[in-house]
Amino acid sequence: MTLSPAESKGAGAAPGHRFDTSNVEWRPFLTDGCYYRILNVDLEAKSADMLVKFEPHSVCLFHRHAATVATLVLEGELRIREQTPEGERVKVKPAGSYSCGAEGEVHIEGGGDDGAIIFFGMRTDTDVIYELLNNKLELRRAITVADFHRDWRESWPQDKAA
Repeated sequence: MTLSPAESKGAGAAPGHRFDTSNVEWRPFLTDGCYYRILNVDLEAKSADMLVKFEPHSVCLFHRHAATVATLVLEGELRIREQTPEGERVKVKPAGSYSCGAEGEVHIEGGGDDGAIIFFGMRTDTDVIYELLNNKLELRRAITVADFHRDWRESWPQDKAA
């Protein structure tokens, strides 16, 4: 879902609004030009929420979503490179785009010309949130809610981590 300029104006959003990241404590995440901030992890609910920041044209690694992921592009544009039987397909999600789902999707995400800041809300029925893959799309490592929880406690101890 992307709000039109008229809908954005009606929703109280100013055209050209940028998400204020001046107080976000970013940490390097997976690849050069990619940063993250874990916002919350709930072991019992099997959920994790985070912000991801991509510098212009930077990308993450191939991964497969095992969880339901709510994605909200806060700034810039998110570019998603999906692997399909017909080859690679690129989807572009501008600021204001929201989607929910992604279970089983295999892709690389990254920033557009101006980079991107994205909110990811991840919910799973198991402990696995996503699986990191190599360039042959073979499993390298599963990333779990427990991994996020440990990282959250270690990287942002000032948060109210359980």
